[in-house]
Amino acid sequence: MNIRRVYVLLGKEFRYSSKNFIFVFAIVIPIVLSLVVTLLFGSLFSSKPKLGINDQGDSELAAMLTNTESLFSKEYSSDDELRAAVERGAVDFGLVIPQQFDTSLKSGDEAQLSGYVWGESLLKNRAAIATSLVVLVREMVGQEVPVEIISISLGD
Repeated sequence: MNIRRVYVLLGKEFRYSSKNFIFVFAIVIPIVLSLVVTLLFGSLFSSKPKLGINDQGDSELAAMLTNTESLFSKEYSSDDELRAAVERGAVDFGLVIPQQFDTSLKSGDEAQLSGYVWGESLLKNRAAIATSLVVLVREMVGQEVPVEIISISLGD
């Protein structure tokens, strides 16, 4: 078997089989469909949870949440806008930060946050948002986390 003949046959196969409908259905259609689905749905299948923030004061927590890479966060100017965004599913969780939240938290008083949860959001998204909130609030107060979790991947 001559290697030159193999290349000649392979070249003819690529040149003439691209007009064959099997080539089009096997190669071209899947590429075009995946491109169309990606363009249409964009971040629909993204694994990052979406957080809506209504900062009624000028809280440091809102800035920290906006800079967190594990969340998509968007700020809303009023409570009604935030509630509407949660109801239509634009965000998984809507967080309302009251005016004196930072000062009451740093002075040691009990501070409350209120939030709205979209009923169809995934549990993993809710857990990721809650974990991020707890970590950032502890960071604001200056507390160290008493436990370090080491994750070990098993399998592929």
